Amino acid sequence: MRSLDRLLLDAGGVLPLRPTLVRRFYRDAGRLGVRTMARDGAWRPERWIASTVAAANPRHIPGEGLSEIRIPGRVTLRAAIARRPDELVGAGQRTFDVLVKILDPLLPIVFHFHATDAQVRRMPRRFPGHRFGKDEAYYFLDAPKATCPYTHAGLARGVKPRDLERALASGSDAALELSPSFLQRVGEGFFVPAGVPHRPGTALTLEIQQPSNVYTLLETHANGRRLSARQAYPGFASLGGALALVDFPTSTRADFVERHHLAPEIVRRERGIEEAWIFPPRVTRKFSGKRVRVAPGRAIEIVESTPYALFVWRGQGMLGRVPVAARPGRDEFFVGAAVATRPHRLRATGRDTLEAFLLFPPALG
Repeated sequence: MRSLDRLLLDAGGVLPLRPTLVRRFYRDAGRLGVRTMARDGAWRPERWIASTVAAANPRHIPGEGLSEIRIPGRVTLRAAIARRPDELVGAGQRTFDVLVKILDPLLPIVFHFHATDAQVRRMPRRFPGHRFGKDEAYYFLDAPKATCPYTHAGLARGVKPRDLERALASGSDAALELSPSFLQRVGEGFFVPAGVPHRPGTALTLEIQQPSNVYTLLETHANGRRLSARQAYPGFASLGGALALVDFPTSTRADFVERHHLAPEIVRRERGIEEAWIFPPRVTRKFSGKRVRVAPGRAIEIVESTPYALFVWRGQGMLGRVPVAARPGRDEFFVGAAVATRPHRLRATGRDTLEAFLLFPPALG
């Protein structure tokens, strides 16, 4: 850990991170800018950003999903936080409780839902090793949208558990007919509460969620592959048993899609800078996120209440005295509490506008 201590001294608590690709059962569309096929032939369509969460896959790989700091050796962000918690996540804190991903699906992701916090706590044997359920939210990045940029979310008004179970028995098309859909518009987003069935479309998506791997699939095939029970509904003997966890009152609200749509909320716009909530704190207390844009030669002063993950989408610049740029290996950082909670500056140094995302865990305290 000597190299970590030196980095913290030199960079003032800003940790550069390596790209972290994670295997999933769906195929990527090749937009992540790095090699996505794993050695075992599995697809790696997700990039996890500033992750302290280990991926749960049937073929277990130790440490998969954990972000590594860009220093000699293999030091994970989780290990760094364990070593220097007060400096990195704040006094009295021990974890960075948020998970950020970029999703790169070639085809729509399987229709599925996630358990709630209460369900995870109530059923520890069904969700071993988990502390949280999984609320999540999306922001659709400015990139080619692949094959089907439409997300299904929620259920039609009046749908009952028996209706969903019958439709699922008939096939995925019948089930999707019970679920409203919307176009994934670049620069907009959507919030999906736990317990709500959804099928994400193929736009390149910045996702923020609780730090959890819990899920239940509502389809038994993905990209031409038949999924085992362990893959589709882990922790349950049958899909019917898992369906008891679906939140039908929330899912069937007549205004569900409109109610959970997200558009950037501008909080600061001055000469050459713009700051906007893309995942506003009013939506949930479990995570939040901003988009900042800085014109060439300008700088924005930042002061936050928590540490944050920084992902640079366009341009190049300096975060304090640390260079940042929109290219693999220079675009992802963890900004520790000692830096994040004091005034610091993000400055654009290139010819293009610097566009970056700041992703936050729950507020400290």
